[in-house]
Amino acid sequence: MTGKLVRDRVTADLSFAFSLLDRVQLSVALPMTLHQAGEVITYPDVVTREPRTLPGIAGSGVEDLRLGLKGRFWSNEHFGLGGAAEVVAPTGNAGSYLGAASVAGSAQLIGHARFERVTVALNLGWRWAVAEQRLLNIRAGHGLLYGAGVQVEVARYADVPISLLGEVYGLASLRPGDTASSPAEAMLAGKAQVRDWSFFLGAGSGLNAGYGEPRVRVMAGLSYSWQYQPRPRPPAPPVVPSQPAITLEDKDVRLQLGEPVYFAFAKDTIDPVSFPLLDEVARFIREHPELGPIRIDGHTDDVGNNQYNLELSQRRARAIFEYLGTRGVPVERLSHMGYGKRCPLLSNTTGEGRAINRRVDFILVNREHRRPGPGECPARSTAQARE
Repeated sequence: MTGKLVRDRVTADLSFAFSLLDRVQLSVALPMTLHQAGEVITYPDVVTREPRTLPGIAGSGVEDLRLGLKGRFWSNEHFGLGGAAEVVAPTGNAGSYLGAASVAGSAQLIGHARFERVTVALNLGWRWAVAEQRLLNIRAGHGLLYGAGVQVEVARYADVPISLLGEVYGLASLRPGDTASSPAEAMLAGKAQVRDWSFFLGAGSGLNAGYGEPRVRVMAGLSYSWQYQPRPRPPAPPVVPSQPAITLEDKDVRLQLGEPVYFAFAKDTIDPVSFPLLDEVARFIREHPELGPIRIDGHTDDVGNNQYNLELSQRRARAIFEYLGTRGVPVERLSHMGYGKRCPLLSNTTGEGRAINRRVDFILVNREHRRPGPGECPARSTAQARE
């Protein structure tokens, strides 16, 4: 007996997620099958050998409602470990293969490693169901969940990152040799992120003869991410003319600026009010080659999640790096680093503390007693940036 019980299908997912305290994410998703078609499958009865026919399928319908919970256990600049759990409510039509016949769920451990433009992720967990579903030689219910993926940023146009993603994932039955109950798939996709919008397009295929595997699966997605940000503070008054714009003592590890560097709110765009100050910084660096290499360190307050703040601090440090390069500073003397929110100077419980923690430092690398390693913070300093 051979045939395509489900020959083709078009499905859309409507989902919403809410992050709390930068550690927990709650989500709800409702998949909907917009179209599906299949073939009539006839098979001989095990006892009587008389022909029997599998139930037909509906052309469309709502699938099972999914409630999810994700949490971050531990992370630093390069590594992270977390967990995810999901409960699936049987709101779909199981007879038309649009859902499970009972409540089901899963729990997984998720780990990732991030280096420059490459991110690698692994997950391992367990899927369970109150009642196991059976269809001929297929048993769907319990099994070991697994997955591995890699994302590589391959280009960046006008601050829009373009990434390629590859992923392998599946479910392994605990019954040896039960390939039909152990589906596995592979996927290759492209992703672009424009401000708060993400666009996704990919395709995949089944890797064995497991149930539900497609010959070809095409996926496209659009998501919007919104984060609450407090209203920006008005810019501080300009530096008094008699006050030096830049000072440097014999034992200073960083340039001491007479005022902060300002940015547009929640962006890496330098506020024009800071152009004169940065012009002075460029002049000072050009006139003092004996100071050697200088590292531009970016920092943020704690508003927003780790990844958002890390990327914002990196982009701001790079923006200053590029600005100084346009002002004649040899770029071989410059480097830049973003630390996100993990190196505060003051408590983030007050507005004044958050303002101090949003800063950019110009570090004299040759004067550092010890350069910060991965996950470490540089030596403490006074605030040097605002928004």
